[in-house]
Amino acid sequence: MEQYKSNVAAVMGFLKSEGFSASTISLHKRCYQELEEFLGATNQLYSTYTACQWIEHNQASWDYRKYTGYKHCIQQLEDVCHDGHISSDHLCFRKPPYDLLASGFKGILDSFISDCDYGADDRYRISCARFLLYLQGKGVSSIKSLDYELLMKFHEEDHHVSQKSKDVYEDLIRVFLRHLASNNKCSFGLSLALNKLLIPQIIRIPDEEMEDYPVSDVPLLVWDEVLRFLSRMEDVRYGNTVLKSSKHILTLLYIFLDMHQTGINETLIWRWFHKVKPLLGTSWKQHRRTICQFLIFLDTGMVTTESTGNPSESDSVEMLPAWEKEALSGYLALLKREGWQPSTISMQKSSNLRFCRYLDGIGIQSFKEVTPEILKEFNLQDEHGTAEGKAAYNCRIRSFILYLYEQGLVDDPYLYKALPTLAAPRTSIVKALSKEEAASIWAVDTATLSPKGLRDYAIVCIGLSMGFRAFDIISLRFADVDWRQRSIRIIQKKTGKALTMPMPVKTGNILFCYIRDGRPKSDSPYIFIRHEAPYDGVGRNVCRNALSRFIAPHDGKECGFHIVRKTFATHLLSGSVNVERISDSLGHSTNGTVYKYLSLDEEHMCMCPLSLADAGIPYKGGAFHA
Repeated sequence: MEQYKSNVAAVMGFLKSEGFSASTISLHKRCYQELEEFLGATNQLYSTYTACQWIEHNQASWDYRKYTGYKHCIQQLEDVCHDGHISSDHLCFRKPPYDLLASGFKGILDSFISDCDYGADDRYRISCARFLLYLQGKGVSSIKSLDYELLMKFHEEDHHVSQKSKDVYEDLIRVFLRHLASNNKCSFGLSLALNKLLIPQIIRIPDEEMEDYPVSDVPLLVWDEVLRFLSRMEDVRYGNTVLKSSKHILTLLYIFLDMHQTGINETLIWRWFHKVKPLLGTSWKQHRRTICQFLIFLDTGMVTTESTGNPSESDSVEMLPAWEKEALSGYLALLKREGWQPSTISMQKSSNLRFCRYLDGIGIQSFKEVTPEILKEFNLQDEHGTAEGKAAYNCRIRSFILYLYEQGLVDDPYLYKALPTLAAPRTSIVKALSKEEAASIWAVDTATLSPKGLRDYAIVCIGLSMGFRAFDIISLRFADVDWRQRSIRIIQKKTGKALTMPMPVKTGNILFCYIRDGRPKSDSPYIFIRHEAPYDGVGRNVCRNALSRFIAPHDGKECGFHIVRKTFATHLLSGSVNVERISDSLGHSTNGTVYKYLSLDEEHMCMCPLSLADAGIPYKGGAFHA
């Protein structure tokens, strides 16, 4: 132990005589004292192995600065033990990094500071000299030799006291790299890549895989194209969140293409996206949409706001055998020519795909082989959540089979009858909003609502006071509202019938308030639109979400928007409006649908009770029937 203390005294004497800072001397003193206490507590003598084990054992509990500092102290102590003096390799630099740079790197840094007029801000000199000194230590003599691999190693190995300090240094180094790129001394992508948010998501594809993607005659991606695309997205009024997300994924794409020195190859881009997708978290769909939009922009110069879909997804019909694909494609095309709604065609497609896949699965190779027995077996194995759903699917398959007969693809004109389409009638209890809930909706102060809140409130008020269906509300156009007559005229999507309803004054005021104060500026003919780019029409789910904003869930479940239509009908009933008038107000073709609402009119129902005798219920017992 005396030899240990003698070596420690030699190290401390050297540090003091050479003028090392008080913090350095204090660090060595604490290290050697703690090591001495450890050796005494464990009854061990000093050795290289014991000291290293002590360092490694405490690494998890020490911060990085203490761990690396103590390790350096032990290295200097080892030098004294073996050589009698501290090796120059284990002496800290007492000169600033700038003074240790080679003349070439010094010239580059001086030129940057001079060109950008950063002489008064010494942070650039300090941070960039640290970066260049790292490159110099890795044997790099020219900035042109800098590549992405070395840059990411610098990010990993350049340790700082705090993450904030590291972020500041890298921000300043990025400015330096952008300056070098503007003078063609390094790639511009390097200035983008030195970013802690991007580095974990930078993907490199092995060279042997890259050989599968030709790069000749393929245009390189220019960063200005990315900026122009983002500018156009801003012009069509995409929000900051989408703009930020789009810039992130396009920066990663630019870095990937620049790293491999390859141009824009769509197959390669989607191969890259497949690899980077697991690193993008839950926002990968938005990133995929941005890539689709960007590729369309490069081709057309326009930013599309339409749905871009999944570029890797194949049409399910295309996956069928040729004999099935040709027949089903022709049937769906016929429906489209006849003017059926896309939702109806989608349901037809879904139903008949299930039927075609079954036929293919049991080895059928022609529709002429289909028999009533095969249809029966298909029906037995075809499971659905409800009997109504099964009947709806079978109804559409029957229509397809009739089409097949008309095309001469089946011989039996009555083959379709082998599929049943009947389901037991189901009666559900009609639910409506209570008087208290309706009153709470009308009591909302519009002055407290956001622009989107105003839109949602106007939707709910129109449904509650005029009984329109959700689809008819979101389809309202400015031309449908007659402000002079205080009415709204629509063509009902469900029935195709025209319906004109008086617009209550309060509802009209709320609608006007939304149009004037809440609706974003847009050329869309629809009154209710999205409040984020692309500012076009909304879907029916907006109506349900709007209602949930103003009333609490029923029995733990959110109410469907149709409940406001039912509330409208029951309020008319409670106001003694006759059934015919209510049916007209709802746009029904018959009065039968209205009768189910009668059960909610408890006040009037109590006025016409049936006697037990009329109901066939015997009344016996009691004091008078002993």
